[in-house]
Amino acid sequence: MVIPDWALKYKEKGTQITEINGRYYLYRVKSRWNPEKHRAQKITEAYIGRITREGIKRPDDAEIAVREFGATDFIMKSSPYVIDALKVYGSWESILVFAMFRLMHASPLKSVKFYYDTSYVSEIMDADVSPKALSSLLRDIGMRRETTQSFLKRFLKDGEVAIIDLTHVFSMSENVISSVPGYDRNQEYLPGVRLILLFDLDRMKPGYYRFVPGSISDVSTIRVTLMESGIKRALLIGDKGFYSEANIDYLKSYNISYIVPLKRSSSLIDYEPCKGDRRKFTGYFMFEGRPVWYRSADTDRGRVILYLDESLRLEEERDMLLRENGKELFKEKQFTLGTIAVITDLKKDEREVYELLKQRANVEQAFDTFKNIINADRSYMRDDYSLEGWFLVNFVALLLYYEIYNLLRDRGLLSKYSPMDVLVHLSRIHKLKVKNRWITSEIPKKSRVIAEKLGLHIT
Repeated sequence: MVIPDWALKYKEKGTQITEINGRYYLYRVKSRWNPEKHRAQKITEAYIGRITREGIKRPDDAEIAVREFGATDFIMKSSPYVIDALKVYGSWESILVFAMFRLMHASPLKSVKFYYDTSYVSEIMDADVSPKALSSLLRDIGMRRETTQSFLKRFLKDGEVAIIDLTHVFSMSENVISSVPGYDRNQEYLPGVRLILLFDLDRMKPGYYRFVPGSISDVSTIRVTLMESGIKRALLIGDKGFYSEANIDYLKSYNISYIVPLKRSSSLIDYEPCKGDRRKFTGYFMFEGRPVWYRSADTDRGRVILYLDESLRLEEERDMLLRENGKELFKEKQFTLGTIAVITDLKKDEREVYELLKQRANVEQAFDTFKNIINADRSYMRDDYSLEGWFLVNFVALLLYYEIYNLLRDRGLLSKYSPMDVLVHLSRIHKLKVKNRWITSEIPKKSRVIAEKLGLHIT
């Protein structure tokens, strides 16, 4: 877009000129740091006026307004099932609005009304999102766990494989009774609660959550969570810190299937096949274009499968030899490099077990989203009821995120765009109110390309 000189002279620092149907409009803009992209992102703050050769015509607020449109419109169009499920709550519109702006801006409670007022969603949804109203809403949600259970059960189907995993959520309020000191995965001893998330592997989306006091051992919460959710068959894919004989016995006693990685120092692992003779492995399969060797051995705790990924071995060998004492470490650990060992009770073949293990990365991505993108790993809610409502809103934000994630996956676009990339670019599409008539602003090229690839029709 080429702006004529007579219009450019009105452009000052902190402003932007936009052309619509041959006319030029001046907006106030600012930059905000995008931590995901590690760069500044332009934000439109306000409409100033239309630029003419005679000067800037500054309209009354009633004549012209500017509202964000593209991102919120896309979220609602891509998530009809989530929206329909939310209608079990009387104030579902307020919950949806809160969740959308948690996802888009990691908005704290006090800022939701600002984003709502500057978005076109305020023209089509009647939501009370003042700080006082939202505080009351969260507490009301927390006092109605039965309603939340009814909502959550729509996102898991009995008989489908689900992952169970845990994460630590810090609570800085002294009034949250469930918030007691406990260790997180980084061994930080902080007050908090533990969030239990069931993840539907078949449909690639989170399906259920429950939180418990931070001091409760992970494994002791699994059975109760399954009973509450109604899921009769589930698969636990743990991390290397989960394995113990007691934990495995607990899972067996309640018929919970498991795939648990073993530490490389575990006495259950036989590294003899890794000493140069591939014939000692049972076989191999191709995973993402590279061979993965395997060998199984039965124990009284379950089947131990040893995998060897040559690409991983070479990478670890290089990294080890670059260290100051690399040669000594290499002599000690050379036969463990590139290996992954698991213990499992599944009757599936070695390739299927390996692929399920790799799916854990998707669960960890859900947690990364929960913690980093929507900044939900720290809560300042004042009591347990409000904390329950806070989890519900953030869980809805996570559902909205995965609706976009799965759409990108189905269209083969995940290698080019993340869900947050899409929302950032679509948020640059605005609705303009000119003399009581709403029109869609011009669409930036990159936003238009993304919309076309997603099959999104913007009107």
